[in-house]
Amino acid sequence: MYHYNTTMSLVTISGLEPAIATGDLETVKHLYTTADEDQKSALLTSIATRAAGKAKTEILDWCFRSGLQVPRTSLNNELYDQACLSLSLAVFGVLVAHGVNLNRYHSEYIGDALSLAAYHGDIELARFLLQNGVDPNQAWGYQDYEPGVAAVAGPNPSSEILRLMLQHGWTQKDSTAHIAAAELGNLEVLRLLVEADYGADLEHAGAWWPIPSEGIVGEVGTALYRAALTGKEEVVAYLLEKGATPKFKDKKGQSCFWAAKQGGNEKVMRMLEDSD
Repeated sequence: MYHYNTTMSLVTISGLEPAIATGDLETVKHLYTTADEDQKSALLTSIATRAAGKAKTEILDWCFRSGLQVPRTSLNNELYDQACLSLSLAVFGVLVAHGVNLNRYHSEYIGDALSLAAYHGDIELARFLLQNGVDPNQAWGYQDYEPGVAAVAGPNPSSEILRLMLQHGWTQKDSTAHIAAAELGNLEVLRLLVEADYGADLEHAGAWWPIPSEGIVGEVGTALYRAALTGKEEVVAYLLEKGATPKFKDKKGQSCFWAAKQGGNEKVMRMLEDSD
């Protein structure tokens, strides 16, 4: 769960929390200017954090113009976390306009902005982040979900976000996004990842899931192995065509053919036998 740890709680100032919630900048200004001088720095940070979370960009912009200094703490910065949770392009627009380096921040509770945008299939936010310097090779989300996997396995899969990442220098190094696409049977995305300038490594074996799907043997394997395990005929045929080796064995010595037997798809078993 996400926890707050602000220096000064807004509830100590009557009317400030609802003023932020409703976007009442004039009230926010008045309550800020009448606060004790020794409280103003912490108060401004607290106002900005709440304003970011509620996507009140006019208030957030005023905080910066009033001298807000974003803490340089790279891990679990509250302002960045709330901006991420807002999923608001306008909020990130304010941060970028005031010189905040989005590559500097990350949260162990929610990951980062690009991974969240990818997970939710928010193409416009992902485009904005990438166009404003977010490095797709440095991004990683909650429970180590990289943005590539998030774009494949999230509730709103998006090949367009993957395209944007590739256009902005994503190398897919050590990525398991193509394994996720293979296991889930998303041939469109798999083709995109394999045939990109920085093509996916078909012999890379890694887990894309924090916890394996129910009923699926949790052995780490290549894209071909996982596609065979889940009986994805078209995917297996495509991967074999692209040169994926059926000779891979997992850490227990179990082969792609073994995985196909577990998946119970006889056509996949025959394809693997014929490819030897």
